Amino acid sequence: MAQPLRRPQRRAYTVPVDVAIIGASGAIGRQTAISLVESGVLPPTSRLQLVGRQDGPSQHLLPGLAADLTDAFAETLPEIDVALDPQDVLADIVIVAAGAAIPTSEGTPRERGELAQDNAAVFERYARALRRTGHGEELVLVVTNPVELGVHIFSQHHPRNRVIGMGAFLDTLRFRREIAADLGIRRQRVHGLVLGEHGSHMVPCWSTVSAYGFDSEEGRTRLMALQSADEPSPSAAVAEVTDILRTQGPAAAYRRAASFGPTLRVYTKPYITHLSGAKTAIGTAEIICRLVETILGGQQLQAAAQLQLEGEFLGIHGVTGVPALLSNRGVERIEPVALTDAEADAVRSAAIHSAALIKKARP
Repeated sequence: MAQPLRRPQRRAYTVPVDVAIIGASGAIGRQTAISLVESGVLPPTSRLQLVGRQDGPSQHLLPGLAADLTDAFAETLPEIDVALDPQDVLADIVIVAAGAAIPTSEGTPRERGELAQDNAAVFERYARALRRTGHGEELVLVVTNPVELGVHIFSQHHPRNRVIGMGAFLDTLRFRREIAADLGIRRQRVHGLVLGEHGSHMVPCWSTVSAYGFDSEEGRTRLMALQSADEPSPSAAVAEVTDILRTQGPAAAYRRAASFGPTLRVYTKPYITHLSGAKTAIGTAEIICRLVETILGGQQLQAAAQLQLEGEFLGIHGVTGVPALLSNRGVERIEPVALTDAEADAVRSAAIHSAALIKKARP
């Protein structure tokens, strides 16, 4: 069973660890840089590398971001470096946040797979550069969508146990938050996993759900009652809230999403946030920062993540979200969990869906 992420108090670590953010000029990349510096996770002896493109707007924006971070956090700032060539990326932890994203200007959501053609080239460029100029021990955290495609491509050039897709990690914490909200407790008291794809084929696994203080028969009954059987399909729910967003605004869309059970809220609320123009940069960056902090602290973490599998979980050969034990060495092992037959079939289906997406992007 996955454990909640605990962080009683942030602290800087004395061991210098270098972090590179590929796509640091984008919404998530920039917020991740701010969160890492503001939190004090990186000590002054570490280096934070802001990575962009020589031929893009980041060549002007990133030096300004570096100066702004220096103004704000001069007393605790790690060394800041700007890199505009993939060959110059050098770090112990590489956060991949570059590439095209789902646009916020249109009212109709796009499948994440539609980004594959554009972002495959971005993944390939940096993965090949990492293979040529890296030291081989980097921990790669893929944030850019489709996460599954990014994990696949980087795993072709880098040890697969050191390539981690953040999608299932984010979805799992959102799932726990929604359950906690309905129970009136803090997220840290809730266990549960979202496996499969980071997208329309995500699999919230209710068989893995438990909550501290709800172990009695009455408590379990209350917990399991949060599963809503009489609800629209995820795709129908997303379409509905998107239409409400377009015609009535985000407040009305969030009200409709709030009427759903936890499972559909995990699907719909991030869509509303992104399409409203706010995106999900703050929440994503904060969760990345927590994972980096855990890794730098030398701790192990049971979590869900997109990984390149070779049969270790449900016999899957491909990329999908699975439970794993993570550390500063990457993936220590795939964690066995007892899923229902329906959940296991859904995870296998998600892997097949991701494999088709990958094949289409890289024929």
